[in-house]
Amino acid sequence: MAKDDMVIPILEALWLAKKALECMPELPKDMKPSHIRVLDVIYRKYNQNGSVRVTDVSTAMQITKPSITKLINELVDIGTVKKTVADDDKRIVLVEPTSFGKECVQKYVLDYHAKLAEYFSEMEQGKYLSMIETVEFIYQSMKEVSRKNDEL
Repeated sequence: MAKDDMVIPILEALWLAKKALECMPELPKDMKPSHIRVLDVIYRKYNQNGSVRVTDVSTAMQITKPSITKLINELVDIGTVKKTVADDDKRIVLVEPTSFGKECVQKYVLDYHAKLAEYFSEMEQGKYLSMIETVEFIYQSMKEVSRKNDEL
């Protein structure tokens, strides 16, 4: 197969992957997929450490602090996250999931992932690890091509 012949099937597979993501359960009003990802990180870190700084979420997700702050503020408005300041240092903003936030993580992350795991368990471990590695390679490649195009 010529190099150019690989591009279209890869892009079609990525399109199909995007369509697969669209099959995820409908989220509550005003909640976006990016919100549920941030909420999940807050939930997990809160369960591990008992407190979560905005910086912890930013670092874990490799997203800038201003972007995470915006998403967290939106989650506060939705009622899934509570913000407070640290007792010992008022500059540190702490976040934690509300009871509604915990319900959302349970339904849209934990329960949904458990259902997916039943289906995914039918695939050999080597295949899904290869798929993950391939998607990461494609992402890095496309990011590099995009960066080089921007330099032109």
